[in-house]
Amino acid sequence: MRYTAAAAGALALVTTAAAQNVVSFDLNRGLPGLRVGTPPSATLTRRDFHAGSINNNITGGGYYVDVKVGTPGQPITMVLDTGSSDAWFLSYQADLCTSRSLQAYYGDSCSPTFNPSKSSTYAIKVRNGFNITYLDGTGATGSYITDDLEINGVTIKSLQMGLATSVVRGVGVLGVGFPQNEAAVTQYPNIIDELADQGFISSRAFSLYLNDRRANSGTLLFGGVDAAKFIGPLHVLPIPKQPTGYTHYGVVMSSLSTTYSNGTEVAVSDSLVGAILDSGTTLSYLPDDIATPLFDELGVYTDYQTSGYSMIDCAYLDSEPDLVVTFGFGNGQASGGDKFTIAVPVYELVLDLLGGYSQLTADAPFDNVCLFGIQSSGSSFGGSDGTNETTSSEITLLGDTFLRSAYVVYDLDHHQIGMAQANLNATGETDITELTSAGSGLPTVTGVSAQQTTAGTTTSTSTRSSGTSSPSGSATSGNGAGQTTGTGTATPTPNAAPSGRVGGAEAFLVVLVAGLCSVAGGALFVL
Repeated sequence: MRYTAAAAGALALVTTAAAQNVVSFDLNRGLPGLRVGTPPSATLTRRDFHAGSINNNITGGGYYVDVKVGTPGQPITMVLDTGSSDAWFLSYQADLCTSRSLQAYYGDSCSPTFNPSKSSTYAIKVRNGFNITYLDGTGATGSYITDDLEINGVTIKSLQMGLATSVVRGVGVLGVGFPQNEAAVTQYPNIIDELADQGFISSRAFSLYLNDRRANSGTLLFGGVDAAKFIGPLHVLPIPKQPTGYTHYGVVMSSLSTTYSNGTEVAVSDSLVGAILDSGTTLSYLPDDIATPLFDELGVYTDYQTSGYSMIDCAYLDSEPDLVVTFGFGNGQASGGDKFTIAVPVYELVLDLLGGYSQLTADAPFDNVCLFGIQSSGSSFGGSDGTNETTSSEITLLGDTFLRSAYVVYDLDHHQIGMAQANLNATGETDITELTSAGSGLPTVTGVSAQQTTAGTTTSTSTRSSGTSSPSGSATSGNGAGQTTGTGTATPTPNAAPSGRVGGAEAFLVVLVAGLCSVAGGALFVL
């Protein structure tokens, strides 16, 4: 492992002696068929930095971290979520965990639960004070407690967390968002605050590298950035401040296009919109006026009558390896940040998980039907009357189907997002630099010059360059089969009135977050 120094005042030189100021966790894919609520079987792995294990189910949704809570530590599984800010887990007395009828009704069982009577460091903080609701209407209630939380050798003392006694999902959430977005009436230091306050990291910042859908590993790095995991410069985007403070990881998305193997580029949108980066959301969601032309270009079919899901021909799994959807960001100005693009291969957006749901696919114009990794937020969160009616809930959420192609740095101290094209399946040495809270923002950091390994294993069988017809070729079912899960953007105080679009990307992002508040957050578990 080698370390690098950045500009003075922005980054500090990392030495072996200072390794405790960066906390790294391995991200590992779950086994095929792993569902929410089933504890992953991967074991913890020790690295040069503090390392843990996060598991992703086979579809690429839901990245799980194994922790221990209490003294002695009790094993707990939690979903990593950048869209919410509370850490919470299940009580052994939780209704879902003790009721077979509820398990049958919700189609879920419980991951390992917590028994407070077996912990000598447990204390009640706010009895019956924990209540969080997500965008899809799911949530959890219980009490706020304090106890020790350990992630593979790193023990955070007296961390405030939610102990849920009423839930509809069988796994807790490790929220790593801004503290201002906590569900508590009184704001408290969350896990990122405590990692910094207790000396484990030097800045309230972390980097997320999910890796591609076929990969077995990825990385969550608190307090640092790994230049070996991305390509080219790390671009910097400001996080606009909302009326209530900094609440979500928002950026300005400036364009969307498709690019084919012959170089043909088809513009889909050049509108400036505010987007939320949310690792807890399996899919990505675009406003209807952006999603519809993209769907038309790729021949995506939307089941408005039954589910509202948009579906794509499974042949895209292997017939168009060079076809990409290109997301543009920034406006080249201080208000919008650097102007750059992130390319997402279309095969990364094809989720083969609809087997057994023939009622959802009967009217699709192709035989082999897969869920598309981008959905319209208008049909997903709009009216439920079977029409394509859109509402003020037309939001832009960039979830795991986007984030797997990007390397993202979340800097809470400087209110910035760093982003670059991910170097998928990066191998060899890491190139980690410690981030500090000093200076005016993220430094200039450059990754590798080009993709270092072959990202996928697809074989091209199509010469299609553009249009709306589905690709030719046979579909495969071995890439991405499983269940789509995620926890989405949570906003515990839904008191902001929805608003229409206004001029300026930053202003629109403020409106977007206000709209999220009005819809009451989101746990986007697509079951």
